Formats: sequence, structure tokens, C-alpha cells
Amino acid sequence: MTELESGFRVADVVGIVRRRSAIILGSAVVGLVLGYLVFASAPPKYSATSRVQVKTLIQNPLDPGPKDTQKLDVGTEQDLVKSDAVGDAVRKQLDLEGDNRALFRLLTVTAKEDSLVLELTVESGSAKKAQSVSNAIAEAYLAERERQATERRDKAIARIDQQRQDANAALTEANAAYAATEPGTPERSAAQSAVQDAQQRLADLNESRSIWVNVDTEDVGELVRRAALPTAVLSKMALAKGVGVFGLCVLAGFAVALFVDRRDSLGGGRRRVQQLVPDANIRILPTAGSRKASPAEIDAAIDRLAVDLVSGGTRGRAASVLVVGTRVEPPLALAEELASSLTFAGIPALFVLAGSSDRELRQAQVVASFTDLITGPSITGPPSLPAEAGAGASASPPTVTWLRPRGSAEASGLLRRAVVEALITRAGREGFEAVVFVAATPTLNAAGAALGQWVSKTSVVVEDDDGQAVEATVEALTHADVRISEVVWT
Repeated sequence: MTELESGFRVADVVGIVRRRSAIILGSAVVGLVLGYLVFASAPPKYSATSRVQVKTLIQNPLDPGPKDTQKLDVGTEQDLVKSDAVGDAVRKQLDLEGDNRALFRLLTVTAKEDSLVLELTVESGSAKKAQSVSNAIAEAYLAERERQATERRDKAIARIDQQRQDANAALTEANAAYAATEPGTPERSAAQSAVQDAQQRLADLNESRSIWVNVDTEDVGELVRRAALPTAVLSKMALAKGVGVFGLCVLAGFAVALFVDRRDSLGGGRRRVQQLVPDANIRILPTAGSRKASPAEIDAAIDRLAVDLVSGGTRGRAASVLVVGTRVEPPLALAEELASSLTFAGIPALFVLAGSSDRELRQAQVVASFTDLITGPSITGPPSLPAEAGAGASASPPTVTWLRPRGSAEASGLLRRAVVEALITRAGREGFEAVVFVAATPTLNAAGAALGQWVSKTSVVVEDDDGQAVEATVEALTHADVRISEVVWT
């Protein structure tokens, strides 16, 4: 699975930022300039705030309960501030165009916590308009509140007056019934009680009316702070637009950096490698995943690569080749294909895994020490080399022999030139025409850079078409004075 298939890690993002810092920084500078221009070109905004202290209204003065328990319904008051009655009054007073919705879009109503104070903030492109509208809304709100209180009082008095008319009629009727009865009779006693009830009812209504008449409908609140003429303030919308433009430019810059990075990785890296090592042969192997290639075409390409790499070797003098990858793991897949091609071609070859690998090689002989190997009776013989998975002694060496260390510590002998040259010499004497060392990227495996100095040919194998990894590998080898003969893209 490639990096594009597996997604980006944090390290990938950091790497792109580091490699393409010029693009990202340039986009950030452009975004900063454009964001500032957007912010600076925005019209100035003015904000004016008036403050109203609202007094609770007695909904029913006849309620015997305590009057100070009544609380202000903030939600109701905020709705009242933005009512059509208030809006119509303000637009008429200030001769404003538009409707109430346009007017109230300028208004923000906030309530001070644990208080009866409302703050009416108006934002406008005109300082005078912001001030006048805020004060006008506050005044219209108090006026509407007073009107509603007066209306509530007048309706209550009218209702009581209607009840008084009914009570007077009942009293007149009771007096007439009383006059029609004889003194001392039960009828007269009943009529007298009816007269008294009617009189008490009328007296209660008169008292209720008197209470309602004395309700002060003007004491509904006061404008404790009029809005002053404001100065220009920072527009949150303009700031948000400026920041948004900056962010979009940075994102666009990162997208461009990503595109350039991937472009350089997927093909551009080859141009960079040609610049670094102009004498190297750039070879692209056909694969089933890259294009429609038949198995025969793929096998033929690998065969040509195998023969080209080991050319120059003869019996008695083995050719030496380093196949180094660009990843943490050695390019064992291609190495095994090369081994198969050499077997088919009848070219005896010795494959040496330089360093450790997580991949199991069943045909490989485990080497305890390469230093001991070159002094033993035979490279393929069992006296000093324990065999694995079918590997064993043979009178003549097999066409392809794999050697692998137990680990990186056992492969330390390959870091010594004398050991490597002795191994190559002995392999030639034992009938091998080529010794192929397989190593991971020299940026993580010292053996790759060391072996490249002592072999006749060095081939860099690119498995994921990662231009940055290829470039790092090539630079590490050239820095170690290694001549690269082949760069193979698989």
C-alpha cells in the first residue's frame, strides 16, 4: 500500500511543510496582504448602547400577596423591544426607510444578569444613526410599556364599572323586594339580607375601582443611560472575512505544495535523480500495477536487468553488485526475481543479505559471522554454516545461494573492506560468477554506503516511486563516493 492509499501521517505533513516551506510561506504572505486589504476596505462600523432600567409591573393590585415577588420576564421584554409597535414608532420618529425587520437587524438586546437592566445596542455604518436609533428604541420601548400598563388598568376599570352597574341593578331590585314585604315577616328578613349583600358587593367594587385608578402606569422604567455618539469600532464581520481570506490562501498554498511534492515524487524525482547522477542508467520496470504488461514482458525486463548487473563476472572472478533500496526493508522482492532470472540463465550467483530483515527467506543459509565464513572450508559447505529449510552441502555450489546474518550485529563484517573483498574473491574461486549484496536504504543502514565503495556496480531500487526517498538515498551514496550505475523503478 502506497502513502496515497494509506493516508497522511503527522510526519508526512511535517515533511511537506519542511520541503515546500517557500510555497507555504509565500501563500501565507499573500494571504496576509489580501486579508488586510479585505479588512481595511470594509466600511467602518459604529456601535451605540443605551441602558434601560425596567420596573416590574403589578399585574393585579388586588392580589393580597407580596408585591416584591413579581419578577421581570426577560424574554417577554426582549420581544417587546422588537415588537412592531416599537419599530413603527421609531421609524416614524426618525423617518427611516425599510421595514421593522431591517431596523431590528441593527439591534442587539442583552439583559444584565441578576438585574432589571436591558442594554440596547445598535450597530450601523453611521455614528449618528447608531446613537439616534438606540435612544429612540429605548424611548419607544418605555412608551409602549407605559401604554400597555395604562391599557391594562383601563380595561380593569371598565370591567369593574360593568360589574358596578350590575351590582346597582341588583341593589335596586333588592330594595324593591324589601319594600314589598310586611314588617316582622320571614320574607322581610330575607329581603333585608339580600339588600345588605347587594350593598356589600357594590362597596367592594367601588374599593377595587379606587385601587385600580390609583395605579401608577407611568412608573414602568427609566432610561438610565442614553447612547453617546460612538467612534468607529472593529468590525467582527470584516475581521472574520480578513482571517478567512488568510486561511484560504494558506490552505491553497498547502494544496499547491502537496501537488508539487507529489509531482516531484511521481516522476519529477526521476528528473532530479538524473541531475544528481547523470551517468546512471534510469530503468523503469513494467509492472502489472503500473500499466497493462504481460507476464512475459515483466519477466523479460527483469532478465535483462539481472544479466546487465552481473555482466563482467567469470568463473574464477566473480562480479560484485550492490542492490540497495530506498526503504527500511531491503528490496527482497526484486532480489528474488533477479535470483530466479540468474538461475534460468545458468549464472551461478551468491546473494548476501546485508543487515536484518523481517521477511523470512526459506532458502537462505544463516551466517553466524562473515569473518568466519571466508575462512571456512566452503561457502556452501555445512562445517561452519548451519543450514535452514532445505539448504545443505553440495559437491558443487547451487546456481543461486542465499546467505543471511542472524541479525545486524552478525553482519558487521560487511562494513570491513577486507572481509567483503575476501568474500568476493572466495566466491569466484568456488564457481560463483556474481556476488549480489542486498541492503536497505543507506540513510538507515550503514552497510549500503560501505558496500557501494567496494563493489563494481551499485543499483538503487525504487519500490514506492517516492521522489524524496530516492533523492535522499542517492545523495547518501554520492556523499560516500559511491558510483551509481543503475536506478530502477519497479
